[in-house]
Amino acid sequence: MSLSRYSALISAALLAACAATTPQPDGRWKSAGDNEPPIELELKNGRLSVSGGCNRLFGTARVENGVLIVDQLASTMMACDAVSMARDRDLSQLLNSRPTVRQQDGHLLLAGPGKQLELRQQEDLSAAPTRLIYVAAERRPCSGVAPMQCLQVRDSQDAPWQLHYGEIEGFKPEPGIAYRLRIKEVKVAKPPADAPSLRWVLDKVLEQKLEQQLVAP
Repeated sequence: MSLSRYSALISAALLAACAATTPQPDGRWKSAGDNEPPIELELKNGRLSVSGGCNRLFGTARVENGVLIVDQLASTMMACDAVSMARDRDLSQLLNSRPTVRQQDGHLLLAGPGKQLELRQQEDLSAAPTRLIYVAAERRPCSGVAPMQCLQVRDSQDAPWQLHYGEIEGFKPEPGIAYRLRIKEVKVAKPPADAPSLRWVLDKVLEQKLEQQLVAP
């Protein structure tokens, strides 16, 4: 074997080893700025899912040599307002641009040509129990520590609405829109006497009801 051929094989092996050992930012991440609604990204077992308030982007993805490589990025096909649709396009362009990836101290930075996105790592709730609930389109007055407006929730469509004295983390409902959610119930170690013993954390918006029509997010 020639020296040049041997060197080429060694270089290829080293590049493959670097790619194999590149830390993969698996987990759930949420935009670190004041984005409304927040941008959420999940990478798990080579599958990428990203939402920015309108459509969900998804595909296979991996990090090699500090670059995020997304294959066959697809999207749901909801029609939203112009601002949300523009944000979807920006996200798609960033993910398809093979952005560089930097991960440090619970932060993830994706940087592409003229665009970058900073995300914060979210806690791992994979072991927490999952629950499906409906959320009514309007809040109702209620009294906790002080008068406030409570979410109305129920487990099934034929059950009566119940007041929920608290919020659902990661969920920002729009007035006039009803939702079906998948949530995680997380135990609070030492809740105050006037606080619930469970935290509700949004896992996924399954359906939303607008003008009498159910549409997938």
